[in-house]
Amino acid sequence: MDIKNITEKLAGAKGSITMCADGFIDEVWEIVDTRASVVEYRLLDRMKQFSQRIDSAGAGGIGLELIKKRRAFGGFTANIGHAAAALGVDVTMVGLYGKDKPDPLFEPLAQMSNLISLGDSATTHVLEFSDGKILMTDMEAMLTMSWERIVAAAGMGGPANLLKNSDIIGVGYWSLLPAFDDIVTQICAILPKDGKVRRFFFDFADVRKRDEASLVYSLEILKKHNADFPMTLSVNEHEAVVLFGLYNETVDDAGGPLTEKIETVREKIGLDELVIHTPQYAAAASKSGGAAMVSQIFVEKPIRTAGAGDTFNGGYIAGILAGLDVAQRLHVASAAVTYFLNNGFPPRIEDLF
Repeated sequence: MDIKNITEKLAGAKGSITMCADGFIDEVWEIVDTRASVVEYRLLDRMKQFSQRIDSAGAGGIGLELIKKRRAFGGFTANIGHAAAALGVDVTMVGLYGKDKPDPLFEPLAQMSNLISLGDSATTHVLEFSDGKILMTDMEAMLTMSWERIVAAAGMGGPANLLKNSDIIGVGYWSLLPAFDDIVTQICAILPKDGKVRRFFFDFADVRKRDEASLVYSLEILKKHNADFPMTLSVNEHEAVVLFGLYNETVDDAGGPLTEKIETVREKIGLDELVIHTPQYAAAASKSGGAAMVSQIFVEKPIRTAGAGDTFNGGYIAGILAGLDVAQRLHVASAAVTYFLNNGFPPRIEDLF
């Protein structure tokens, strides 16, 4: 891997992205296992420990002590936008950041990107463990998200003027955005056919939240527009299991290398690019760039896990704009998420390697 070449391309990259249309405030908590005194206590560190505690309660009740770890912005637009902007990408974010003015939590994003707010944020309560997290979201703000709200907030020239200069347009998360299909369809309808290549980027989040018929329907919509606007879909290991299962494939290497399988599934979905990110590896298949897989450095004791996948995506997007090949994009994205897990915030270019 030529690190100097990669970092030079990232530093010289041109292009802009627009991420829409969510916005979350994350209330992040840790769970106390046992407490010896006011200052001495032990946490439920692993997700399995938490599940065992619940299981041991049987049909009875259970009482748990929570410790607030942090209050932070979250969601598809903010997390991906933050990671991409830290790597020098020109970012516009359209989402739920505050009704009259952005919540102070989003102020750092307003300083490094163009922030367009559509209303008050949704709230997610996050139980964070060293090996993962449980996200429980109050969906009220997201349930009323619509294309009409984006149009109303776009200002002079409307959303077409806002989006036409974007090289990459992201819409997410699918599983938390009931209006996803309509928003994607409306964006595709207003984008000019002027020879400029505009890519779409998606992270569906937990696809198990909605039924299989909805997932297949949305994938068909993306496939329909892929010829005009190349589509990238990024999934984690759990989402990949569901996605691969639609086509009778498994994510493990039994029966063939993953790079071959991900290319097979990409072709069946009909999208330009498919990406998988896990704590152990990252893989991608591109119609024009082939398939690649890289090892992921496993972080035993992360500072922060909520937002890790989005940070990977932000790094991958930066790699696309820099003109990196598939393997190089995976290396950048993996380096970005490793830095995030170790430090709790996304890296700049000089922090990557």
